[in-house]
Amino acid sequence: MTDARTLAGWTALDSGSQLQAWRYHEDAKVSSREAEAPHLLAHAAAQQAVILLDLGDATGAVELLEFARSVANNRVPDLLRSWLAAAHAEGLASAGRRDDALRAFDQADEDLPANPVDPEMPFLLLDSGHLARWRGGALTKLGEQDAIEQLESAVRALETARAAVRGRTAMYVDLAFAYSAAGDREAAIAYAQQARRLASQIGSDRQRRRLENLTLPGATGSTIA
Repeated sequence: MTDARTLAGWTALDSGSQLQAWRYHEDAKVSSREAEAPHLLAHAAAQQAVILLDLGDATGAVELLEFARSVANNRVPDLLRSWLAAAHAEGLASAGRRDDALRAFDQADEDLPANPVDPEMPFLLLDSGHLARWRGGALTKLGEQDAIEQLESAVRALETARAAVRGRTAMYVDLAFAYSAAGDREAAIAYAQQARRLASQIGSDRQRRRLENLTLPGATGSTIA
């Protein structure tokens, strides 16, 4: 029941319905408490924090992610601990807390098991390639120069692994922003076009909205239409 609600919540968020997504995650947290399942409560709370990030409330998102990690503590498998640390790192990066974010990513790398597949948590898709994408996106938010290198390494890993389309879409959006910040207009456009194509394919209004905020570099800089 909780898994279904968090999935419904994430689907609602991706389709642009933030209020509905929030309600689904609230329901998921209630059912996870009733089931006395800390791993499900932590996962639902962390996903809910993404809604706050989308709304621009980085402080609230970090607080919710800290709650999620405190709930998990040492009571959840390493795979989920790694995922929660990476999610927390993304929130910290959004709040401008660079050093804390990098430490959280290092913890995520440390916690990631050698075999990142857990039959008890089929809702988690995480490996070194996904962590590289996550870190690269956070570095982009922080304005770090090695964001592009990190994201390009994730491209090679995730395209080879045929990762989930939603993850690849987010990665291309991050790359469009990273190259734009670096002043590379052509690369920014190329990745934005790939991201838009995949976003249309999967109906991701969330990623299309992100692209609307992309401003291209150069004298004729403009947003992507």
